[in-house]
Amino acid sequence: MRGPRELLRTREGLLLLPLAVVVAALAQAQAEAARWSPETYALGHRVAQALQELEGGLDFSGAEAVPSWMVAALTGAYYLLQPALLAWALVVWFRAPTARPLRLFVGSLVAAYALALPFHLLLPVPERWAFPGSGAMLLSDQLGEGWIRAARLWSSPDDGFPSLHAALAAVVVIVAYAVRARGRHVVLCLALLAGASSFFLGLTWLPGLVMGVAVAGLAFALATRWSRAWYPEEWPAPRAPVPVAEPQPAGPGPHWTDTAFPFLRPGRQRRVFISYRRDGASDLARVVRMELERRGYPCFLDVDDVGAGRFDARLLREIEEAPNFVLVLAAGSLDRCREPDDWLRREIAHAVRNSRRIVPLVAEGFQFPADADLPPEVARLAGLNAVVYSHAYFGASFDRLEEFLRAPPPGGA
Repeated sequence: MRGPRELLRTREGLLLLPLAVVVAALAQAQAEAARWSPETYALGHRVAQALQELEGGLDFSGAEAVPSWMVAALTGAYYLLQPALLAWALVVWFRAPTARPLRLFVGSLVAAYALALPFHLLLPVPERWAFPGSGAMLLSDQLGEGWIRAARLWSSPDDGFPSLHAALAAVVVIVAYAVRARGRHVVLCLALLAGASSFFLGLTWLPGLVMGVAVAGLAFALATRWSRAWYPEEWPAPRAPVPVAEPQPAGPGPHWTDTAFPFLRPGRQRRVFISYRRDGASDLARVVRMELERRGYPCFLDVDDVGAGRFDARLLREIEEAPNFVLVLAAGSLDRCREPDDWLRREIAHAVRNSRRIVPLVAEGFQFPADADLPPEVARLAGLNAVVYSHAYFGASFDRLEEFLRAPPPGGA
């Protein structure tokens, strides 16, 4: 009976490794679909929220504005181009003069899958479109749901980190450059397109792409070590270095234009400062923070976020850095704003001076004071469009608030 070392010495035997990866991926997708639970969902939600913070809170809410031809191109790049690269690598390196390129490739595939598997089983991170706080949609669904249904045969919507799709494409590139394959520069461009398509389609997180490439690099190192240990005869003895001329400094690189995707906006535009009167509005302010952050809006709430240092300077600085100023108004919230040293008055005045977008959120029982002695910056609140908070219509209240926050930024923000 032939042992593993002898079996994998031949090209035909090496083809068993990618076949084993396909079978394992099919079984993994079915197992992950059956093991869903509220605990795994909550864990994945927390990790996805952390990944979104690492990205800076990129906003995908305008993804429907992407032209249909671009959606078709990205869909083809994700669902067809990456499998085509893998098939090309198998065919070309199966026909190579030696088995070393094929052995490095299939060994890297197995190692990449083995490295990503613990993350996918123990850390169920949803894809971007499946995370409510991202505001993203699965763009390929504009061409029909058959694309994602076919992909679900070997992948789960909770395999968002690391990106195995990016890892496998990166493996093709790394091996192509390692064996100096013809057309390797073209392969690099196609692999970059395949990886970028997963991000713009709303499938992958940027940290997941980066981690996928790192997994590919580590997988290639493991495959190289395995190949050297089992088949040293395929590796030529190292040659003495040949002196080369001193390289000349390179000229300036090409100029890269801005992205064509209108829905990528800096996460800073989504930051919200929550202002409130602690007497009567503190509970609602905390609810506002939790719901806005669930929807992808980073919030500052003084009772949670103020650390060491001067309290007043930190609050005023946070107002300057947040384009959005949500003012939670409960019964009696503005009654003490006639006092010059009242902190709620100072926060409102600072938001007005810095041209922040001020959105009052009005709770039941609140009324603007009839007293004409209110300072001008507080009195002007009566002329602003406000959102009426209703416990019975909780979702509708925050949908309306989010509409205001999505409006074009105010001057000076």
